[in-house]
This record gives sequence, structure tokens and C-alpha cells, in this order.
Amino acid sequence: MVTKIDYDKYLASKTAALIRENFSERGITNILIVRWSNKKSKRILGHIKPVNDTEFGSIIEINPLLKDLSVPEYVLDYVLMHELTHYFQGFGSNHKRKHKHPHRGGIVEKELARHGWEEITQKSEKWIKENWKNLVAKKIN
Repeated sequence: MVTKIDYDKYLASKTAALIRENFSERGITNILIVRWSNKKSKRILGHIKPVNDTEFGSIIEINPLLKDLSVPEYVLDYVLMHELTHYFQGFGSNHKRKHKHPHRGGIVEKELARHGWEEITQKSEKWIKENWKNLVAKKIN
């Protein structure tokens, strides 16, 4: 029997596991909402922002195109890890900001490498480069 996938629970449990496995020493310091975006984007795979421009909470939104069964699970993991890295580096969260800019100098890639994610980063970026345009064309156009 095939059951409907509960994508919201799947995203929540995946996020919780990634935090436990990679950021357990840091801890969540405000309300963290991770959800699927309502908008399918051609260019943005995920983003983080504070709730109502306050430090009360943070929202990570993930492009719903990543629900497509043709997208490897490691790509979703990579996007979540990228956004969680921003969270723990103080972008869109109440953590102390570690850097002035969220991407300058490859700070996200360096943090992902510190957690042993070089191979997944490379595989994900390769998959995105080779497949994302076709997925977007199939789902948006």
C-alpha cells in the first residue's frame, strides 16, 4: 500500500537530525521554524530570515521544488545544512554574528567542510548544475 508522504513532518525530522548530528554543541536559541516555501523559485533553493524582523524567532524556507522525487535526498540535506549554517553563524537568528557578510570568503563552505560535508557539497552542486534548469522548466513553465 502506497501512503501519502507527509512532507512537513519529513522536513522537520530531517532538520532535527541534521542539528543533532552537526550542531549539537551550539543549540537552538530561539524559535526555529523550518517549512516549505509557498513559492517555487528558479534561483533560490532556501533562505533564512528572522520572524517579523526580531530575534524572537527564525524561519528557514525551502523551495518546494525540492520535494520532487527526482531530487536526490543529499541535495535537500545540503540546502538545509547551508541554511542551518547561516542560522548558527548569526544570520537570520539571535546567535552572535560571526561574520559581516553571509557568503564572503566561502564561510558557509568552510563550515560545511568542518562538519565533513565536502563530498555532499560537491555532489549537490554538481547535481544542481546539471539538473536544476530542467526541473524548473518541467515544474514552473
